[in-house]
Amino acid sequence: MTLRLPRALPTLHTATGRFVLSPFSPDDVEPLAHLLANDDIWATGFGDGHHRPGTHEELVRFVDRRHEGLRIFAVHYTGLPGGPLFVGTTGITESHTPTQRVKIGRTLISPPFWGMKANHEVKLALLDWVFARGAGRVECDVDPRNRRSLSSLKRFGFTVEGTRRRSSRRNDGSWRDIVVLSLLTEEWPATRERALRALADVRNFPMCL
Repeated sequence: MTLRLPRALPTLHTATGRFVLSPFSPDDVEPLAHLLANDDIWATGFGDGHHRPGTHEELVRFVDRRHEGLRIFAVHYTGLPGGPLFVGTTGITESHTPTQRVKIGRTLISPPFWGMKANHEVKLALLDWVFARGAGRVECDVDPRNRRSLSSLKRFGFTVEGTRRRSSRRNDGSWRDIVVLSLLTEEWPATRERALRALADVRNFPMCL
């Protein structure tokens, strides 16, 4: 099957209907900048080694640079009476058609939703679409300090292939290692079934969010 990823992204609905993934738009920049003001996000190595921007205006510019030219989805939670709530992003950072290789990333979920299987559900929707478009291999790069993400990916079904040592330089001049994980199209049917079963007992989040 040939890998075919359109430049224009579709709108995806997750398995339980709690979340919608839609193409990231200029309207999503401000909500994402506000989300990135949370210290907990940066404590796990978010930002590919960049320092956390100090002002809201710098966060907006950081978002623009970080998403430029990439296929990124905005993630909205649908369970509030006032309408969808922006809770994060996910998307595709690289693709290589001859080898059917796709790298996913730019995944960020609002901390109040951590531990609620939100990332699990969003990832299931994204991977369903990517594999249906012909991906043979999906990769993730994770900072070793981000133990939450590493644990989540391994539980989901990704295989840790190793650590790419001295992968990139941080702004402070230190070197950053990267853990490489992958999931293959041959593994997806069984992995997908396990992922769906894991969502069988999910509930909506508290209305106080």
